[in-house]
Amino acid sequence: MKVMKQTMKIIPETGAILIEDDKKILVVSDLHLDDDNDDVKVIIKELKKLISKYSPKILLVTGDMFNFGNGAGSIDFLEKELSKLVKIQVVVGNHDLVIYPFFLVSDNYCFCHGDQDFGIEDKFLIMGHTHPFLNNKRVFLQGELKDGRKFMILPTFNTNLGGQDVKKEKNSLFGFVFENKLIKNCDILNLAGEKIGEL
Repeated sequence: MKVMKQTMKIIPETGAILIEDDKKILVVSDLHLDDDNDDVKVIIKELKKLISKYSPKILLVTGDMFNFGNGAGSIDFLEKELSKLVKIQVVVGNHDLVIYPFFLVSDNYCFCHGDQDFGIEDKFLIMGHTHPFLNNKRVFLQGELKDGRKFMILPTFNTNLGGQDVKKEKNSLFGFVFENKLIKNCDILNLAGEKIGEL
């Protein structure tokens, strides 16, 4: 496996990461937008703050823009508001209509939702899907798979969503890395990026 220059950082207290790879990319996951809620307005406000502060070239969502296939109106509104500021890219999640690609790659990273393994090698995997929580707080998971691939699982960017407690529910966590028992090691990181435990 080639050695990769680490160009990724957690943006504290947001559930987002910033990658300065071949392009500057702001990455979030699991918005689960419905048409009958105000989540989209809050999410747009938070994303505008991050875009203003970090000036990414791309906003990348690692799946689940939709919520059970619903949310087209909210997604249109979000895209209309944010596309004035940044290029938006999305990979398909299990809640989405299949209108997005299944994965995207940059110099060092593969962005996918995390419900399926596309076998991309020599890339650091950036995923969502799991909705990791610990003690009722959103967390990141970061580690290495048995085949040597490194990975990070982002928390939900939509703060109104729940998730799975990574300790209490560790035997039933969502995602191909858990379902196929592929993890070699995995750290639990809080929203500041500090290690607070292991799986």
